[in-house]
Amino acid sequence: MERKMKRFPTEADLSVDFTPGVRFFFKYDKIVSHPNATIEGVLPLKIKEDVILSDWVDTIIIPSAERGVFEAIVPYELKSRLFYLENDCKDIWSWSEKVYEFVKNRER
Repeated sequence: MERKMKRFPTEADLSVDFTPGVRFFFKYDKIVSHPNATIEGVLPLKIKEDVILSDWVDTIIIPSAERGVFEAIVPYELKSRLFYLENDCKDIWSWSEKVYEFVKNRER
């Protein structure tokens, strides 16, 4: 939303015209063993430098309206962990709940 609007979104922006982005989910018990993982401040975990997605990401959620943009550029090794969901939600909170429920129910 910030990139789209070129400013920090307001509460209204996160409701009426909310545009979801890509969401990445990691298994905490795995990512905590990343060689550049550090625990500092209020965040439960921070990775310094970079994270190679093919090695660490568990699930990627992309709004289905963006499927055409991403299908051709997602590397093969990530395709089995990538899912497109319809944004039929009224705001950021209902979208977050929908995505979280999908990921939680998909757990192996």
